[in-house]
Amino acid sequence: MSNPTDLITDVPPEFIREFRDHIQGTLPMEKAQVELRQARNARVMQAAGSVMLKESLGQKIASIDPRLFFRMRYSFGHEENWIEDMIRDNPELRAPGYRPKDNGLRHSKTFVNGKPV
Repeated sequence: MSNPTDLITDVPPEFIREFRDHIQGTLPMEKAQVELRQARNARVMQAAGSVMLKESLGQKIASIDPRLFFRMRYSFGHEENWIEDMIRDNPELRAPGYRPKDNGLRHSKTFVNGKPV
């Protein structure tokens, strides 16, 4: 294998089609499982609250399913403050009593009448 692309070009097209169909076919089941795990995480967060972490790193403010986190990171990781936006938009993920910072200066932009200034 002298060329790094040899492996990719040697894969039969029918294998690629079957693999893609398998992945796309499992997505609805994966989404349902993530929703169930995230609902469980939300119940745990509501019951436990915002507890201090043993490592003295601060308080636990939210609980996000790992698979959901990595999918969101892949989709939105290039955006500044995407985690804060997700926690703000999904209050069920937050610990009781936690309030996201309400900052007029978001993403280095000031908004007046809904438009960046």
